[in-house]
Amino acid sequence: MNRRTAVMLTMLLGVPLPRALWAQDARSRRTSGSQSSQGKTLRPAGEKDAGGDATDDRDEPSPSADDLPAGLLHESGFQMRTYDIARYTKIAQGQQNPQKAIIEWIFRRTGTADWHGEKIAVLCASKTQVRAYNSPEILKQVGEVVERFTNATDDILAVHVRFFVSSDTRWRYSVFSQLTPVGNGPQGQQIWTLRMSDAALVISQMQLQQGVRKLADERVEMVNGQVLTIRTAEPRTFAGGMQRESAAGQGYTPRADKLEESIILKLSPLLTFEGDSLDASLDLTVNTVRMFHRTKVIAPREQGPPEMSIDVPEVSMTHLDQTVKNWPLGQTLLITGGIHPGILDKKGGWLGTPIGAPTSTEVLVFLDAETVSRGRSRTGSATDTRATKADLKAIKASADDTEDEEPPSRARKTKRSSRGPDLDSESGTDNGNGKN
Repeated sequence: MNRRTAVMLTMLLGVPLPRALWAQDARSRRTSGSQSSQGKTLRPAGEKDAGGDATDDRDEPSPSADDLPAGLLHESGFQMRTYDIARYTKIAQGQQNPQKAIIEWIFRRTGTADWHGEKIAVLCASKTQVRAYNSPEILKQVGEVVERFTNATDDILAVHVRFFVSSDTRWRYSVFSQLTPVGNGPQGQQIWTLRMSDAALVISQMQLQQGVRKLADERVEMVNGQVLTIRTAEPRTFAGGMQRESAAGQGYTPRADKLEESIILKLSPLLTFEGDSLDASLDLTVNTVRMFHRTKVIAPREQGPPEMSIDVPEVSMTHLDQTVKNWPLGQTLLITGGIHPGILDKKGGWLGTPIGAPTSTEVLVFLDAETVSRGRSRTGSATDTRATKADLKAIKASADDTEDEEPPSRARKTKRSSRGPDLDSESGTDNGNGKN
């Protein structure tokens, strides 16, 4: 007897319904309800049920890339932005951390005060994206810098670097009026731009003079915005202290220490929006060992004289850290690193006299830069800062992908008539927004 029959008998004859039927009905309702609930929960989103109807997916939408991370305190007026840099880092995959250059250029553009103030701010980068949490004004500048990396007219730059030292400062005589000053340093260093023909004239005239030496001459190809390091150095050994010999009775003997006399240039060039000029971050350090002062000290000894001679080094250094804005392609950048006594030259005179000792020499750096057509770049020397074979292969693949259809963002960029925003010097100049 089913439930319907039992209910009808109860209504017509007054026969009570068996309790087992009520329990069976309750169990059936619970079982069917549980199965229905489980089926709805386990069914994948958007999957059609047995009747062909799509399931009702009421799950909350997945968080956006521009949403605040969990636990980050919301600051009034601040926004989170995410910028895709995967194409650029794929091109620069020969570098260990290519995204680091983007962060450094963002700091040059915005300064650091707005990232380390009272309000919580975020600036981080992986090899696929840059995330920034700040005010809309700062985020606009961040976006402009990122675009100059990801949407540049060319991705590879050819750079020619030459180091010279000259004992005569009169190379300025015939070309000084052609020099355009673009910066200076804290120890009197100067930066000019000049035509490449005038630069060739200066170099040819200097090489005819005595006391002029070429210390470095390198042509390299590097990824736009990355850091190129050119270094020429020579070690200087001196007796810097005392050390005890292991053999008993020997006492103390002079300890050999080492200094490095060097010229180090770190260059990070970044193309402007139009691609006809560069903003270049320059970090030039010149370190010179002027001389060693011989000094006697008392040394504990079991035998022999109690005196020992050690050397006290006299060292001078100049440091230039500045960003040159709108350096036109096709022009030479000339930097003077200051006057140093015999940089990377022998220090002593003849027979211990000052005769023949090195005189003061001026450090000169000549820089040339140009773009290299995408897909036709030649592999430069293998260093961690230059364009490697993997970089060039990635650029060729990127060019093949974009050959049929130009991205809309690139088409918009090439039509701009105004110059992109100036990037600020690391030496503390005002960027127009009150940031140092």
